[in-house]
Amino acid sequence: MTTQMYLCLGLFVFLIGGYVLAKRLHTTNGVVALCAIILTSFSGLVEPKAVLANFSNANVLLITGMFVVAAGFNRTQAVSKLSHLIIKIAGGKFTNMLAGYLLITFVLCNLIPSPVAVFTIMAPLLAASCEAAGVSPSKAMFSLGIVAVGTCGVLPLGTGATMFAQQNAYLESYGYTEYSMSLLDPFKGRILSAIVIIIYATIIAPKLAPASPTIPLEMGGGKAQSAKEPLPPLQEFLGYFLFAITTLGLVFSKQLGVANWQIAMTGAALEVVTGVLKPKEATASVPFMIILMLVAALSVGGAMVNCGLGDVIGNAVAISLGDTKNSYIIGAAFFVIPFILTQFMQNQSVMNIFVPIVVLTCKSLGCNPVGPLVLLNAACLTAFLTPSATSTVPLMMGAGGYDQGDLLKMGWLPSLIICVISVVCTMTFIPAF
Repeated sequence: MTTQMYLCLGLFVFLIGGYVLAKRLHTTNGVVALCAIILTSFSGLVEPKAVLANFSNANVLLITGMFVVAAGFNRTQAVSKLSHLIIKIAGGKFTNMLAGYLLITFVLCNLIPSPVAVFTIMAPLLAASCEAAGVSPSKAMFSLGIVAVGTCGVLPLGTGATMFAQQNAYLESYGYTEYSMSLLDPFKGRILSAIVIIIYATIIAPKLAPASPTIPLEMGGGKAQSAKEPLPPLQEFLGYFLFAITTLGLVFSKQLGVANWQIAMTGAALEVVTGVLKPKEATASVPFMIILMLVAALSVGGAMVNCGLGDVIGNAVAISLGDTKNSYIIGAAFFVIPFILTQFMQNQSVMNIFVPIVVLTCKSLGCNPVGPLVLLNAACLTAFLTPSATSTVPLMMGAGGYDQGDLLKMGWLPSLIICVISVVCTMTFIPAF
């Protein structure tokens, strides 16, 4: 270990420790990430110009643009119209009604880049429908929560259209460009588990849920957002059109000969120019904390590669795996450990901690990192056993009247099912070797 390696290791530990302790320190992951970026620029491990360039990384621009485009779609009346249609089709039957809401939730959490936003939109509507059907909301809210969290980003649309770019940025930053993730890789690895989650949430979860709230119902953040005036007909149409055309543009970007970031940023600009979003709404939709976390990972990752620490860490984890060539063992390792950790800390933090470990370990093993990266994402989205796992869980507990015991009772079985299906499917369709 050289002096530069120790310095880089200190930066890496600072980043990890900051994410873990951010709440206790009364700060945010965004502040921790910004501090890491600044420290990297002063460390001498990466040129300040290179750190600055990470803010204009093509994948950062792509992700930023897609969040704005998704916000434009969310501004339309699509959610309200779909919900009323489902209630009419269900004919008053609880199971049919729940299935309809869960299908809408699945679609929305693949279009809107936030399970919290999706749950906040759907929970009041589902609660009202449960009341009309004479059923306690406690029978339905866990189902809504696990679909909103567990199926997020499965389809190659909206949120899912950005994951591959983000992971490729990590592969680039850690110097492992022999492999790259395609737009459809997350879909191939996670679609079966998503289908199983929806079926489980519709048929089995309500049977395990308490018949009445264990604690007093408190919608809290699950209350409907203040109603906004409907868009004019032209802007309403453009909200749908721009979202659809941007998503299709990402799917066919290679055939069009246009970079993904150009498509996303053009769509974002048009959302404002055409009046679908006001400038303030577009700015508010950009998740600056996530952007800072990505830039921090790119900066610290570049430092790890430059000083050789990445290879040292990757070799150590590879040795612990025993140089196995078994794709399923590798995949299980990178699902189970993050899954356990994500129950005790925010899933986005676990994701940021483990991405470099996954990439560098696979680099040392000489195997394809795409499958393990997909599994890491799936593990961090199997986050519904404790309120610390994701911000959606406290909302779910308030809307359904659940306590910690209810979460464990309802959540252990779907967690086990998701783990087995995810590892088997992902490492079969995207083998490590």
